[in-house]
Amino acid sequence: MGSTEDAVMGDDYRSSHLAKGASYDSELANSPFDAYMSYWEAQHVPGIVKGLFPNGVPRYLDFACGTGRVTHQIAPLARESTAVDISPTMLEQARVKCPSTQFFLGDITSKDPDLGQFDLVSSFRFFGNAQDELREAALKAISKRIAPGGYLLINNHRNPRALYARFDSLTGGDAGKVMDLHMDKLRDLLQRHGLQIHLLKPIGAWLYRARLMSSARPDDARAAAKEARWSAPWLAPVSPDVIIVARKG
Repeated sequence: MGSTEDAVMGDDYRSSHLAKGASYDSELANSPFDAYMSYWEAQHVPGIVKGLFPNGVPRYLDFACGTGRVTHQIAPLARESTAVDISPTMLEQARVKCPSTQFFLGDITSKDPDLGQFDLVSSFRFFGNAQDELREAALKAISKRIAPGGYLLINNHRNPRALYARFDSLTGGDAGKVMDLHMDKLRDLLQRHGLQIHLLKPIGAWLYRARLMSSARPDDARAAAKEARWSAPWLAPVSPDVIIVARKG
């Protein structure tokens, strides 16, 4: 139910967005699933960051920042904001949204500039889409940049064990077949790089049918009520999208 680039597993995700800067935001807005999850991520992210850093984030990094969708939400809460992406077209859009953020063009999984360490690193719509090798390389680079006691803030919108994916599979669909990052696998991945899950915020757990995802309006009062009712951390393993905070020991 995600964007078209999500459906191709096994390809190198690094190359999938290089020329998409001008169209990426509109593609997200035009996909009911992506629009719903993006809306609710934006509702939760600022509050989560304020809870972690009541006095503001000293140093913040957005990895694979894309067009700055999440950078734009967190940068005002940070004293110093930095972002990195390999797509020049994405960064062109991000710079407009986040004029106070320092941007770097490049792939820090292969050539890591000395950016120092950060108290908070975010990365949205990356780990669910990336192949295993890239996930490992990204977390190796990211964990080196997180200060001891600092946090990683990510999401996973590619959960093959989400209720809608399981139901779709039982009725002959293939929604779960193009996804592989369930919560157990993600937890193990984070732990291998010295990160322990600190907070889970499920999104859309009540959307157990694909047809609900295609019709749910994120700003509907009924959706808000259901999100509040279905937001317990124990629902993360069956949610189509989850915001995860992991802490570096």
